[in-house]
Amino acid sequence: MNLTVGYYYFGLDVIIAFFSTLILCLILSVGMGGGDVKLFTALAPIFAYPDSFVFYIPKYILYLIAISMLIAAVFPMFKILIRYWKDILPSACYLTMILGVLYYFIHIYKIPYASIIIWAYIILSIFISRKIPKYKEYTKKLGYLFPVYLLFLYIVDKSYFIKYNVLITSIIYLCEIILISIVIYALTGVEISDKKHVKELKEGDILRDVIIIDKDGVEVKNLNIIKRIKLLLEHEIKKDGKEIILTDGEGLSNEDIQKIKKLYMEGKIPDKLNIIKTYPFVPFVVVGYLITLMLMFSSII
Repeated sequence: MNLTVGYYYFGLDVIIAFFSTLILCLILSVGMGGGDVKLFTALAPIFAYPDSFVFYIPKYILYLIAISMLIAAVFPMFKILIRYWKDILPSACYLTMILGVLYYFIHIYKIPYASIIIWAYIILSIFISRKIPKYKEYTKKLGYLFPVYLLFLYIVDKSYFIKYNVLITSIIYLCEIILISIVIYALTGVEISDKKHVKELKEGDILRDVIIIDKDGVEVKNLNIIKRIKLLLEHEIKKDGKEIILTDGEGLSNEDIQKIKKLYMEGKIPDKLNIIKTYPFVPFVVVGYLITLMLMFSSII
């Protein structure tokens, strides 16, 4: 329908838009599903009006793809924040407080390259808090002193506090650290997952667990993204003859499901596996489409 209507208004540009968008989405399909490829390709013709192309691709379909994928990335991050805010927020307040104190001494003593070390410590601290519960509790408790830190710094050095807008910059740093924390939480395996019986598995399900099959038996590991990548690299380098059932992005194939069910029937794996909870992509595209339309109309006005 879009091809027909688009061709009526824009001529051969619609055909170019259709196929160039298809090629672009196939290139992007490393992290994009087949349905997404078809959807963006089908939408391309309605953006194919004259002077709207960037390398043969309508610029507003590029906006739509970028905005939709951004929203799709932000949504699970928001879900992580909602679920773990009691851990993330106090620890982020603690790290913001440490950041502010260290920056104050950097300002006084003019320490070179200190910012790199400070931010490296912040990232490392978040990773450590994910691994060591006692350290996490320690950072959370100290985080409640954040208002006291601001008041104390204001009393000790009022001119510095006002000149460098410490209150505003602290809020900005806090937001940055919260964002970094969410990303690290996602990388270290807090994707929202559900237990699913082996018999209920279907094509496209994204397996949170990794199933390792070798001559010594079968092992099911619940690994985060970093450990999954490490496992795959070791597997490729060593060529140890192990078979790995692992999904990231593309989901389970029917062949994988049959193998898993066979292993279950043989009693080699548990009856339930962790499946990453996914969300339909179309609502994100709808929101992206509305934002793109607003951008179009604002440029026309």
